Amino acid sequence: MATLESATAKYARKTANAAASWAAAKGRMKANYASGVARFLGAPVASHIAAAYSAGIDAAQYRGGDPEKWRRNYVAKMTGG
Repeated sequence: MATLESATAKYARKTANAAASWAAAKGRMKANYASGVARFLGAPVASHIAAAYSAGIDAAQYRGGDPEKWRRNYVAKMTGG
């Protein structure tokens, strides 16, 4: 039977090793941002905005999830607290 401790450990395990797939998705993040804004506005995003977004994504570093924060939030949500 699963316990809160085992669920917390699973969350930590699953988020700790996600850095490689997150980094691999950076190209999609940038492309999806540009196409999403273009669809929303009906015009392409300005080049300086796209460049700033791309630079931010390129500089971003993945941080694994915080298991204790997840645990606190899960308990609060499930107990109405």
